[in-house]
Amino acid sequence: MTERMERKLLDLKARQQDGEHMPCPRCGKDRMKEPVHTNALSRVADVYVCDDCGTAEAMLAFMKQQYPLTCWAAFQPQRPPADFKARPAHEVMETVLRTQSEDLQRIFLLCRDDPENAEGYRLEAFESCPGLSELWPQPFQAKFQAADGAVLIRFKTGLDGGIRVAANVVDS
Repeated sequence: MTERMERKLLDLKARQQDGEHMPCPRCGKDRMKEPVHTNALSRVADVYVCDDCGTAEAMLAFMKQQYPLTCWAAFQPQRPPADFKARPAHEVMETVLRTQSEDLQRIFLLCRDDPENAEGYRLEAFESCPGLSELWPQPFQAKFQAADGAVLIRFKTGLDGGIRVAANVVDS
């Protein structure tokens, strides 16, 4: 579990303990009863979920399957706005390389060094990189949609251990 997910879980639990009315963290629907402890306690995380989600978790547990936290509504990224789809690809590429290279490199390193949590890091990238339309952890590449194509930014570790970056514009 990533640090972002741990912080989000702690925040959810604290808000539930304070009695804040909120949508179900698993499905995102406004089905939570008051008081919160009359809802189902999740089998996946130490928070309450709506009764329908509690039933779904029980059935999944019976079948020895899981619905990972990365699929929960509360863990979906809040995407910052960007106007990249209205701008030419060469401008988008310049902006991304100038303003988001550090964040993309950080996410690349996290995915490379902790592949089991790559999906969580991928979701984090959508929150920290405005305009990001797709991200693949393996091989690591980020896609930004532009008015006249798409910008692909790729990272990899070179033979010398250094990080290599490649950026190009492709037709979308």
